[in-house]
Amino acid sequence: MAGPRWLGYTESASAPQLLYWPESSSARPSIAAITEPLKFREFRLFWIATAISFTGDQLTFIAMPWLVLKLTGDPLVMGTMIAVAAVPRAIFMLVGGVVTDTYSPRVVLLVSNLVRMGLMAALAAFTFTGQIDVWLIYGIAFLFGVADAFMFPAASAFPPRLLPAERLAAGNSLTQGTAQLTLVLGPLAAGGLIASLGSAEQSGLEDSAGLSLVFAVDALTFLVPIAILLMIRDRYPPDEKVPGSVMATLMEGLRYTWNDVPLRSFAIFIGMYGLVFRGPFMVGIPAFADAYLSEGAAAFGIIMSALGTGSIAGVILAGTTTHLRPNRFGTLLLADFMLFGGIMLAMTMIQNTWMIAAVVLVASVLDGYVIIVLTTWVQQRVPREKLGRVMSVIMLASQGLFPISAAAAGVLAGWDVLYMLMGTGLFMIGIAVVGVWFRPVRRMGYR
Repeated sequence: MAGPRWLGYTESASAPQLLYWPESSSARPSIAAITEPLKFREFRLFWIATAISFTGDQLTFIAMPWLVLKLTGDPLVMGTMIAVAAVPRAIFMLVGGVVTDTYSPRVVLLVSNLVRMGLMAALAAFTFTGQIDVWLIYGIAFLFGVADAFMFPAASAFPPRLLPAERLAAGNSLTQGTAQLTLVLGPLAAGGLIASLGSAEQSGLEDSAGLSLVFAVDALTFLVPIAILLMIRDRYPPDEKVPGSVMATLMEGLRYTWNDVPLRSFAIFIGMYGLVFRGPFMVGIPAFADAYLSEGAAAFGIIMSALGTGSIAGVILAGTTTHLRPNRFGTLLLADFMLFGGIMLAMTMIQNTWMIAAVVLVASVLDGYVIIVLTTWVQQRVPREKLGRVMSVIMLASQGLFPISAAAAGVLAGWDVLYMLMGTGLFMIGIAVVGVWFRPVRRMGYR
């Protein structure tokens, strides 16, 4: 008889309890299993909402940094803009987790979508009329960051309330696969729109017509998710309600994460990723495309689409194959660090859009696999009534140092973007090498 399909460990009073794919054929990893969660009405609606929202997000992911570059021509301003958006995420992320557990992920997502829709509509109007300036972008970025601080933990905590545990890995694969598909199509669409309408300017701002159109389309994409969130309810609510004050509830989530050694190790290394990689990647890729690649905005879109294509393959792989044993989770995470460090180094030597895209494509397959395996591991490990807070702690670890990372990347990119990419690649590889020597990281999947 076939052995269990490993996902991870959960808490037990005496020994680790193994979480596995049930032996029923419909729950085994397979291509068909990825679509099984769509039989659940609530998750099906949630999936439609997130697919539409992801598409709009990817448009803005390309357009926002391009707007800053065209408005100022300064990578430092782009870096500080990203940092301004990241600061409120770091400040309010833990509160977002508490609010998610106290009320409902659905309610938090609904309010967050309403706020973000208004911000995107305003940005479209200001860009089209030529009234946009750096300080207005900073203000919109800050408010968007506040909304994101509540949205992120809510989005991560919602799937376990919509699906039974045995369908959760497939549901994560489906959702993340859809997100990565939009990462392929969204940047290409954004780059194409900006490039095709680039000759139409408002008040002398290059590419303003295409940029304002992208922001307007993003604003419209929020309408369907808002309507859907009004329709769905928790199918599998938590067994317990969140007691106590906001501060007591928050501290309970922090203690739970810290006392769980594997979760603590995961959070620490995710924090290193946020500090060393995220800022240089967010700032460096568009700055590099603008300075060294002849395709400009289209090159930025092609590279990001390659990232999405590879991630889709990794997500499908995670949803259709047997997962690694938990004692491999740490090695898997470190390998992901190593490969993305290699990408940053490769970009300093390869100044060809399609060759860079090919390298990104290969490395992102592993990244897509890692996302599903580790996300499912956390969701299975943590009780539903604590999941919003635990996910907020992990996301805070990822984004808490990101403002520093983005600001520093802006300074370094303004000095020499190639040296910034090289240094980032070496640091990422160094973190992976050092991590191999730490037993809690190597055995992250164990209790």
